[in-house]
Amino acid sequence: MVAANPVDRLLVHGREVVVSESLDKHTSVATLIGDYHELMTVFGGPAPRRERLVELFATLEITDQVRGMVVRPRRETLLGTMSEHIALFAEGLGSLSIPGPAHAASLQPRHQGARTMFGEVWRSPLPGVTSATQLTDYTYTLGFPSAMAEVVFADADDTVSDADKLAWLEQINISWTVG
Repeated sequence: MVAANPVDRLLVHGREVVVSESLDKHTSVATLIGDYHELMTVFGGPAPRRERLVELFATLEITDQVRGMVVRPRRETLLGTMSEHIALFAEGLGSLSIPGPAHAASLQPRHQGARTMFGEVWRSPLPGVTSATQLTDYTYTLGFPSAMAEVVFADADDTVSDADKLAWLEQINISWTVG
């Protein structure tokens, strides 16, 4: 995370987009605020002009529901998705890194993982950790029938117990669909 300040707010298809720039102006983020989720895009350098941001978000069909957000190019744009990679951050819990289907297979270990409610999980010490003793010392690779993900738990956060973090991990369910 980088310290940033909001620099603009605009509406696209009736949804608010908040634009923030890092204090050093090396990074900017445009975040579309949904009813349940947020869609962020990160730029190197200052944020693009307002017109460019409107054009960018206007090319997307976004469906935001309690169970998840679906984002795809609008049919009339004739755009396709070349490469997908989604990063999600759950406050107090951790982060999920979800590669697109074409890259997911490279994450799957060769041995069987422990069962979860929707797939399997593998645990590996984070790079540089020589004596792993807590949840935050590991990366957790999750495997599902049509997707893979990596989870890293948030550093010591006394407001969320280890049991709650593991319960969250157990309930994660990711799938990719074509269409």
